[in-house]
Amino acid sequence: MGMSDAALEIDNVSYRYGALEALRGVSLLVGAGESVAVVGVNGAGKTTLLNVASGLLRAATGSHRAFGEVMNGGLRLHMRRGIVLVPEGRHVVTRLSVADNILLGGSCRGWRRPPADAVAFAYDVFPELAELSARRAGALSGGQQQMLAIARALVAQPRVLLLDEPSQGLAPFLSERLARSFRRLQEAGITMLIVEQNLSFARQCTTRLYAIAQGSVRFTGSWDDFAANGELIGSYL
Repeated sequence: MGMSDAALEIDNVSYRYGALEALRGVSLLVGAGESVAVVGVNGAGKTTLLNVASGLLRAATGSHRAFGEVMNGGLRLHMRRGIVLVPEGRHVVTRLSVADNILLGGSCRGWRRPPADAVAFAYDVFPELAELSARRAGALSGGQQQMLAIARALVAQPRVLLLDEPSQGLAPFLSERLARSFRRLQEAGITMLIVEQNLSFARQCTTRLYAIAQGSVRFTGSWDDFAANGELIGSYL
């Protein structure tokens, strides 16, 4: 895959929190329409990498591009370019209804009201939410809130969807439901970069992975190659 085929290209990126070097020369390439995982234990640098990719953090060194365009701006610019982050912890507005939370996704692109087809697509991916549209978001279960957070991001019509620990805290049957929805998004042509600690979940909805430890990439390749290296996979379980 060449640069011209890349939806997201991160090149030699480093980032520090004071004296702590969270990322050390990380490079990553995600092709248009691909679904790729970033795995690692707590503190490996996964969330920092995703926050740099989303524009929430500015790298100390290195660069990143989206569809060949250098991304020097912050979070708002990235969202307007279709690079949309679903952060860890869901962050739904609990006092608002499900329907109103979903409409908030349009603000990522500066829309006062999102296009009707974008809202329809979000409900089509998560039909459970259509039945709950009038319910206050704070009354939803954790799994329903995760669906809502992703549906809200879909309303922004993302070209690249960045997801931070989407299966965290979900029961196995809900994780399977979420993995099916991610496969649906990939079929729709949405590029995804998914940060996960749950290797089983990540394997269900991505085709290859980057494994990072202590801020550096230690492996990149297919899930089969990763699983074949018992010593390597053992350090990420």
